[in-house]
Amino acid sequence: MKKRNPYYIIGTIGLLLNFLATIILSYAVDPYFASIFTAFFPVWIIILVVGYRKAHPRP
Repeated sequence: MKKRNPYYIIGTIGLLLNFLATIILSYAVDPYFASIFTAFFPVWIIILVVGYRKAHPRP
């Protein structure tokens, strides 16, 4: 049975939605308003790193 790592799923979906929200809001509303969402990119990257460390622990 294959186990899925939920950190990978959450991190990738969060990165994708954050990127799409930034692009859409920068064209639809205001580029300065879209810059609010750029602060969340490190959060999704940290979640991806945590998922990698859970899947590949150090010996």
